[in-house]
Amino acid sequence: MSVKLSKATSTNPRDEAEKMQKMYQWLNTVCAELNIDADILTEVVPHLLNLTRDVAHGPSRPAAPMTSFLLGLAAGRSGESSDDWAESTLVNALRLQEIIAKNYPEDN
Repeated sequence: MSVKLSKATSTNPRDEAEKMQKMYQWLNTVCAELNIDADILTEVVPHLLNLTRDVAHGPSRPAAPMTSFLLGLAAGRSGESSDDWAESTLVNALRLQEIIAKNYPEDN
């Protein structure tokens, strides 16, 4: 009988800070490439990370990135400015988290 060992996840705050720094470096690169004001990241990243976690541990792991994609589409339809997009993202993310909490309470 073989035992499959999972990769240990680090809870070292320094490791987490490094991961977040790398994430923001990547996201800033993406914003520059797609001509998006990177200031929007400050407002939406924490909410999107929480929502992605909740979707992955609730409805479906593969649905997590697709949910973020759909939030992006909804934000794009919400207005012309990055403030409109940020507000749309936050409102819709909170609404989806309420749906998850209601329909998947055992997973949260």
